[in-house]
Amino acid sequence: MNNFTKSIAAITIAGLLFVSCKKGDNEKLGDTNDQVSSFMSTKQGSWWLYHGKSNTFSLREATGKDSMKMGLSYNYYTLTDTFLNTTIPEYFGKNNGMFIMLVDLDGSQTNYMNVVVCKENAKVGDTWQNTGDITYSGIKFDLLTEGEVIATGETITVAGKEYKDVATLKSKLKGKIHLTPTYVNCGDVTMWYAKDVGIIKSNFDISISSFYSNKYQDSLIDYHIAP
Repeated sequence: MNNFTKSIAAITIAGLLFVSCKKGDNEKLGDTNDQVSSFMSTKQGSWWLYHGKSNTFSLREATGKDSMKMGLSYNYYTLTDTFLNTTIPEYFGKNNGMFIMLVDLDGSQTNYMNVVVCKENAKVGDTWQNTGDITYSGIKFDLLTEGEVIATGETITVAGKEYKDVATLKSKLKGKIHLTPTYVNCGDVTMWYAKDVGIIKSNFDISISSFYSNKYQDSLIDYHIAP
């Protein structure tokens, strides 16, 4: 997979929305981030283990620390691929009533972009957008996703465990070459978020012309919230 398709994959996993013709919610942030603890635990010792396709696993861990990035303070987490034995940093925050994270656009851990994950006190019909662009081989691309809360207050079972007060979040993904008029549909990402736990399941159905295509699901199989 080349750098462009890796960037698109990272963007879509985050539920990201990009478009250059107008600014999205991710470009209308305040000067200060708040703690993300009402979205998921920030306490050291908290962790979430996910099972993906081909028997792969990923482990998210809260460090209990904050980190300054792009002039804002973020809650710092790590995400470990237990199959590849690689660990990357993750940065989450809350800003203007929206839960945000930094997405690494090219894998360099230097080229980050803020994205909105969800709104606080999510209710059905809530929507959000993130905007931006990426340049590959000298060509500028505009990309778009549109996030929406499509269900709240549900009780669902994931990997044999029952979760209550679950919200369903869906992001539609689109893209086009800069200055061209028509966006192309690139698929969608659906996430299920349980209050006091975090993201418990994600479905990815992504198809970006001949560049990248993938369809898979991640499910939470175990977790621990530190007291």
